[in-house]
Amino acid sequence: MRITGSFICIAFLYVIIVVSVLYRTFKDKIKKPFWKRLIFAISMFVVIAAVGVAGYAYFGLGSYAQQFITLATAMACFCIPYTVLDYNLGQCLFISGIVKCYADDVALIATVFYYLISDHIPEYYMEFPAWPVILTAVVSFPLIRLFFSKLMRPALDCSGFLSSWFFAWLLPFFSSVMYALYMQPVFTDITDFPGREFIFVPFLWVVLTFSSYIILLASLIGQSKATKLEEELHISDLQINAQQKQLEHFQDYIEGTAKARHDMRHHMVVLQGYADKKDYKGMEEYLCDCISRLDKKSSGIYSGNSAMDSLLSHYRQLADEEKIRMGIQVDAEESFVVTDTDICIILGNLLENAYEACARQTEGARYITVKIHQSGSVLIILVENSYSGIVRKKDGVFLSAKAKNRKGIGLESVLDVTKKYNGIPKVEYDGKIFRVSLLLNGNRK
Repeated sequence: MRITGSFICIAFLYVIIVVSVLYRTFKDKIKKPFWKRLIFAISMFVVIAAVGVAGYAYFGLGSYAQQFITLATAMACFCIPYTVLDYNLGQCLFISGIVKCYADDVALIATVFYYLISDHIPEYYMEFPAWPVILTAVVSFPLIRLFFSKLMRPALDCSGFLSSWFFAWLLPFFSSVMYALYMQPVFTDITDFPGREFIFVPFLWVVLTFSSYIILLASLIGQSKATKLEEELHISDLQINAQQKQLEHFQDYIEGTAKARHDMRHHMVVLQGYADKKDYKGMEEYLCDCISRLDKKSSGIYSGNSAMDSLLSHYRQLADEEKIRMGIQVDAEESFVVTDTDICIILGNLLENAYEACARQTEGARYITVKIHQSGSVLIILVENSYSGIVRKKDGVFLSAKAKNRKGIGLESVLDVTKKYNGIPKVEYDGKIFRVSLLLNGNRK
């Protein structure tokens, strides 16, 4: 079967549509090196499209050749986004499935539209004109662009830690399979075209499939918000508990200070007696004994920010109970550039992860180091801890150590807050030390 210019035009129109939608939506999520990844993806897509066109020309539309070629090219394209975009495998497969469904729908609606105008279908699919496809693509492009930018992109960004993505991609995948096996043969072949009485079926197919995608993405966004809200409530409870313990600590400290002042007069009398007798050795021993009896616990004031100090004091106390060495250094010129809620989300999650990692540690010295420095509108937070074992990571996302194959919500929440402040996160680990460094800009979005 001869390949016509219009069929080549249609094939490459699909390439242009797909590349345009994906690039405009996900250009900031393309992995480095940017241009090499982008050129590779476009080249692979063009090659697969060309092979598909050649397959249609060689085998024609007889038997199951059309369905097989459609499925084969779809499967070949499914993994291209995973090599280019900074998302996990399930998310990339979902993106591929949606793009494939959109391309199928353009072909389907264009065929029906042409039938309504001309009341027939070309005898050979290769002779199908390009203008119905171009018109359908132009009309639908703003809608698919809106779908990707306003729904899909937010859903992908906010719910990457959900395991649901490893099953969500099956919905567009099976939609593509059903299209290839049932919709495409019936509504693109002149010998099987069902006629005007069934002309509503393609439109109903498009509405039903994309409605299901919208519902799925909306539910994933809701699930993500609920999970993060649960995490924030956990941090809030932790903060309240920490503040209560800090208040108790302050009360104990005040009582101890009052008692020390009361006893100070007696100590002065004893020291005066040693001085009168010129018993300097006795005076030295008495001073050493007094010093050893002093409460060496700090007041729990590290920064002057009550929210931050309560969390630092809480984990300092937990670390002391577990005999974990904890160093805290806070250097801030003025009030912090982040809100108390955000600082609690960051410190609460990082300190909880660090403490639990040290508590699970089976060998080596255990320690936690916290360094916080602010200069102008820039806040730097570093939390470093020792650990033993393996840091589990899948598709660029850290997995929780509490539940098998569950993604770590805490660190994901920290990264979300960092993004909110135009921040730069850095996570490092080498088998013994786990370090999280955050640079936050007070001039947030």
